[in-house]
Amino acid sequence: MALIGTLRNKMGKIVVGAIMVTMVAFIGTDLIGNASFLGGGDNPEIGEIAGESITNTQFQNKVDELSYNFAINTGRNPLQQETDQIRNQAWNAMILEKAYEKQFDELGIVVTNDELVDMVQGSNISPQIKQFFADPQTGQFRKENVTAFLGSLQQAPPQQRNSWIAFEQSLVPSRKLEKYANLFTKTNYVTKYEAKDEYVSQNATASINYMYVPFLSISDSSVSVSDSELQAYLDSHESEFQRDETRSMEYVIFDITPSSADSAIVAGEVADLQQSLAQATNDSSFVSINSDDPYPFITYTDDNLPEVLQEQEVGFVSEPEIVNGSYEFYKLSRKDEVAQDSILYRVAKMKKEFFVSDETINEVYRQADLFAASAGNLEEFRRLAEEQGLNVRTANRIGKNAQRVGPMVEARGLVLWLYNDASEGAVSDVKEIGDRYIVAAMTSEQEEGVANLDEVRNQVERKVRNQKKAESILSKLDGLDASDVESLAVAYGDGAKTGSADFQLFSNSISGVGYAPEAIGLSFALEEGEITKAFDIQDGVIAVQLEAKDIPGDIDDYSTFALQVSRQRLGQNAMVADFPLSYFRLFVPRKIDEAVKEFAEIEDMRYKFF
Repeated sequence: MALIGTLRNKMGKIVVGAIMVTMVAFIGTDLIGNASFLGGGDNPEIGEIAGESITNTQFQNKVDELSYNFAINTGRNPLQQETDQIRNQAWNAMILEKAYEKQFDELGIVVTNDELVDMVQGSNISPQIKQFFADPQTGQFRKENVTAFLGSLQQAPPQQRNSWIAFEQSLVPSRKLEKYANLFTKTNYVTKYEAKDEYVSQNATASINYMYVPFLSISDSSVSVSDSELQAYLDSHESEFQRDETRSMEYVIFDITPSSADSAIVAGEVADLQQSLAQATNDSSFVSINSDDPYPFITYTDDNLPEVLQEQEVGFVSEPEIVNGSYEFYKLSRKDEVAQDSILYRVAKMKKEFFVSDETINEVYRQADLFAASAGNLEEFRRLAEEQGLNVRTANRIGKNAQRVGPMVEARGLVLWLYNDASEGAVSDVKEIGDRYIVAAMTSEQEEGVANLDEVRNQVERKVRNQKKAESILSKLDGLDASDVESLAVAYGDGAKTGSADFQLFSNSISGVGYAPEAIGLSFALEEGEITKAFDIQDGVIAVQLEAKDIPGDIDDYSTFALQVSRQRLGQNAMVADFPLSYFRLFVPRKIDEAVKEFAEIEDMRYKFF
């Protein structure tokens, strides 16, 4: 019966949650849909999934529903970071509904009533049911506990019975996802030849000697590059320089800190408190009322008594000291001898934090506002910052969904300004973030697609220089005749080095050289003693001579390698839903999730609003 009571308590939460969610969904929809009540009928589109528009009202209704779900189950409202997570969960709910459910419908994936019964109390119990009905003492699942609970529902209030039905229905998406994923995982056939390739890749070995001329052997200053060459390289290698949409900015900080007048007020208050504490007859009550420390009356022993109180008499009050932005001082209230030569000292601790007055806050805001109003563009922003001795900080490549900017954690307001109101060179109004005011200036904009040259100049310069260095090295090597890599290095002269290495076919780097998958692949195509012509790799030019190679013979069973290939195809699992969207996390293989989302052509414009 104790178990039934525990489960009823769990279900009670779900009952209340279900009722609240239903009420919120009904009332919220009614209010949001009532333009006269809210003072406007604007309902902007915040995204599109699988060809269906997602309006702000639809999205906000789901956010409200999940927020109440969270509150009912945790007993508190979500914090800001949790609200951000709930918004993501609401968006995942839209993807599940608009993208995944369409896939389910087209493929005829359903969960029948008989199947649902089987999931709850039959032969194929759902993992969620097993977790929900685990014995609180042993953690083990017993089917009779489910049967007993379901029997007790006959006497339960109608709301609780309805809630159980709702909970059962929450198991359906998990089973649908499982069936959908199984269509791919169970039909993901790996041929014998694919498995054999994986086996050979892991077990084939080679030993080589090499001659290597690193690009670093030629100084950058000896190789000139022009902007036209850089742009031409970028144009012909667009796929290597794809970028997400980002914004960059510079900003200055106006810290909201106590003024000298604020500090003087606190110092005066502390002096009064020091005198009053010295005269107090009930120290614990006095510090409980007046101290900013959550634990102001403390018991110490000889081992940990604060140094300022050691060898002092009862009634002694220490001098105030500034510790981590607060005044602190102590009073030795009582000494109790608990054993021979042993004294639970009772100490009153007074702590007063510095505060910032309204006058100071207003003055700091006035300075920030004047700066923002005076800086009409980026050039003026920089000039004014220099004149006023303000440190200009830089934040580059800020994504549209970013929550933080540099060290500022809750900087969503700045990101919204960058993506909704700003343009290159524009200066923001004053933004309040934590205990500081911020004024920012947008410096650049990167649209989704090929990167701007200025954004990737260093990378492209290195690529073009290395290209020219490779041409120079290969031109010099082309006229040399050598039967082995040692004599080739001698003939080339300064800058060339030789070495040897052992590796497997699946390797991608060579000891002493670095990343060189093309050199590794070519090595296995050589005969023993054969030497390649010099060719360029990522960081230099190399010539390879094969010493020996070992290609493993056939084996009877390649199943282990077939499984590895299968897992590589599907990738790691991706979480489709988490609490509060579902009571239990829902997963599918990551590559399946990526394919569904790509096929749905999702356009997420939440960044313009949240």
